[in-house]
Amino acid sequence: MIDIHCHILWGVDDGPQLPEETEELLNLAKAEGLTDIIATSHYSPYLEQVYEEKFEEAASVARSVGINLYSGCEYKLQDALLLKDRLITLAGSDFILVEITSGVLGDFVYNQVYDLELAGYQVILAHPERSFTPADLPKLRKLGDMGVYFQITAGSIAGKFGKQIQRFAFKLLEEGLCHFIASDAHNPHSRAFFSSEAKSILQKKELTPQAINLLFHENASKVLSGEPSIRSFSLKRSQPSSRKLFSKRGRRLS
Repeated sequence: MIDIHCHILWGVDDGPQLPEETEELLNLAKAEGLTDIIATSHYSPYLEQVYEEKFEEAASVARSVGINLYSGCEYKLQDALLLKDRLITLAGSDFILVEITSGVLGDFVYNQVYDLELAGYQVILAHPERSFTPADLPKLRKLGDMGVYFQITAGSIAGKFGKQIQRFAFKLLEEGLCHFIASDAHNPHSRAFFSSEAKSILQKKELTPQAINLLFHENASKVLSGEPSIRSFSLKRSQPSSRKLFSKRGRRLS
C-alpha cells in the first residue's frame, strides 16, 4: 500500500514531536503493509524553512525500517494560491494536497481551484468526509467535474471519527468522489494508520479486490510516477473508469 497523506516529520506541526515518535509511526506503517509514504506536514512559514532538513532526517529513519519516503505538503487553499510558484508537490509530481473546509466553500472557490489548475497543478482534496457534510455534495460534485480528486481518510472508514463521518465517507464512495484512501496519520495512538482495518471493512462491503487496489495502491502509484490519469470507482458502478485531465506542467519544489 502507498500512503499519500501522512504527518511523519517530527517537530513541524501537530504530528510527531520527537524522532522516536516518527520511528514508532514508521514501524506501525511497516506492520500495516505500507511500502511508500508521502510526508505531508501542514504548511507553515517555519516548515518551508526547515523542510529539506526535516525530510532528510525522517527519510533516513524510513529507509532503516524499509519504507520509501517522498516529499509533499498539505496546504490550505489560500496558502496554495499565495505560494503557487513554489509549492511542495507530492513526490515531485504535478499533484498537490489541498485542504478546504465547508465554511469557505463558496462559488469563488471554483475560480481559485481553476487558478491552481491553470498554474499546472492537479488538485487532491484532503479528507472531504471530515471537512464537509452531505449538504455540500452538490459543491463536491462540481469540484469533481472540474477535475479535483478526493482523498478519504482510512480512519474515517474504520469509524475512528464517529458514525456520522463514517457514513459520509461511504456516501462519497457511492458517489465516486474518492480516488485515494490514505491515513492522515499524526501519532502512533489516536491518529495512526488504520489502513488494514479500513480495507477489511470495505471487503465486508463487497468492494472488489480491483476497487480496493485502486484506492489504496494503483492511483497512489500514479502520483509517485507523475502519471496524469487517475481512475475513479463508484459503488454505483461495477467497473472503475478513467479520467485524464488536460496535460499541464507547473513549477514545483521537491
